[in-house]
Amino acid sequence: MMTVPEESARPHYRRAAVVLILLGTAFHLLYSTHLELVGDEAYYWLWSRHPDISYLEKGPMIAWLIAAGTTLFGQSVFGIRFFAPLLGGGTGIAVFVLARQLFCDRVAFWAVALVMVGPLNFVGASLMTVDTIYIFFWAWAAVAFWRAKDETRLRWWALTGAGLGLGMLSKYTAAAELLSFAAFCLWHRPSRAHLRRPTFWTMIGVALLFVIPAIVWNFQHHWPTSDWMLQRGALDKLGGGIHPLFVVLFLGEQAAVLSPLLFFGVIFACLRSALRRTLQPATGYAVALFFPLFGFYFLLSLHYRCPPNWPAAAYIGGVILLAAEWTELAGTRRWARWAALGALALAAIETAILLETGWLHLPQGRDPLDRARGWRNLAASVSEWQQHTGASFVIADNYMTASLLSFYLPGQPETFVFVSTRPLDQMELWPSYMEKHRGEDALIVCKKGPPLPRPVRKTFDQVASLGPVEVMYGDRKVGRYHLYLGRRNAAR
Repeated sequence: MMTVPEESARPHYRRAAVVLILLGTAFHLLYSTHLELVGDEAYYWLWSRHPDISYLEKGPMIAWLIAAGTTLFGQSVFGIRFFAPLLGGGTGIAVFVLARQLFCDRVAFWAVALVMVGPLNFVGASLMTVDTIYIFFWAWAAVAFWRAKDETRLRWWALTGAGLGLGMLSKYTAAAELLSFAAFCLWHRPSRAHLRRPTFWTMIGVALLFVIPAIVWNFQHHWPTSDWMLQRGALDKLGGGIHPLFVVLFLGEQAAVLSPLLFFGVIFACLRSALRRTLQPATGYAVALFFPLFGFYFLLSLHYRCPPNWPAAAYIGGVILLAAEWTELAGTRRWARWAALGALALAAIETAILLETGWLHLPQGRDPLDRARGWRNLAASVSEWQQHTGASFVIADNYMTASLLSFYLPGQPETFVFVSTRPLDQMELWPSYMEKHRGEDALIVCKKGPPLPRPVRKTFDQVASLGPVEVMYGDRKVGRYHLYLGRRNAAR
């Protein structure tokens, strides 16, 4: 059974954690304008300019926060990202509070250090993505549940449900935390009674109240979100066979985004704890926060290549458990102390390198920061061609390119995407260029080379290739796009 020495619960750990969180938040606020926007950020910025109660892929929380940030600081990179460092810092506070509740101040400090130093948190606290928001609410819901489990009054259960609901307004994956709470109650005998009481069901009921806007929106739009979610996770193709390589890639990418030694440490800590015959409630809770979400995506990776950020919230429990295990082992085994320091050092080095990778001169497609480079240059080239050809508006062959061009083109104009019969992004549900620019010429920007899709060609009377555009970042090529001019007769 895991034990943590009581003498480790000292105030200096709390002070050190506060300093670490404040320094990290200040750094991310300063760093937030170093990189250009990535595609998802620009896409969610477009959402904020089209206020709604929900959207195709996600709830409205990220649009609301970006709208608040840009109201304060203008339609700028800083305005869009303003809340990301604050939410990252808030997640650090939640990790400290939860780890302190479960174990002690020393474990809580090291859990915060593990969260703050890893590449995954660096990205989350620097870029305004839905993961940043829902992980914040996931962590605070976990804090509230640990308090609620000892209560028969409904206040803490309702607060836990509100945390879940706010997480689902950010990303529907937040609902998976219910599985963690249910698993803990099933395992923990004193908490099992809550499954038969109004307490647990009050939590669920409060959480579901926050989903009402999404249900109303989907009813109004003929339920496109369910179809999109099935398609996005390849759940509509579960009979497509098993691909062991996808599992290897999934585990490798998890090791890369968390840092290899930290990732293997989390897996070791969770498996070591789960296989114990006797388990403290605190340890069992951390295991319950990790395994349901991580296990689901591990199984999904048998037939689908999951993006590496999808299991991110699971590491709230995993990292806390790792800090507790290392704290215990380091007191009796020298190798554990050196392994912990080595893992922290490696993660810190990876994160430091990730701050600015230009000096590495990596080949095109290999540099992870190229996602946030070159968009101003592409927009400048598109603007020049638009002035030269007299095209009234811009179409792109994917929502990320269209969103980034909308942000970086002069005047931040409305841009459009190709429309398909099965909507794949929110932009396809808004009025199309055929409705808003009837009879006008378009500049078409494609990441893929020729030929243009036939349905797009049919919407124009003439389509002429304008050739490729090389997107540069300094002296490096970071992208290549193909431009076309689509002309339409005014009578059409």
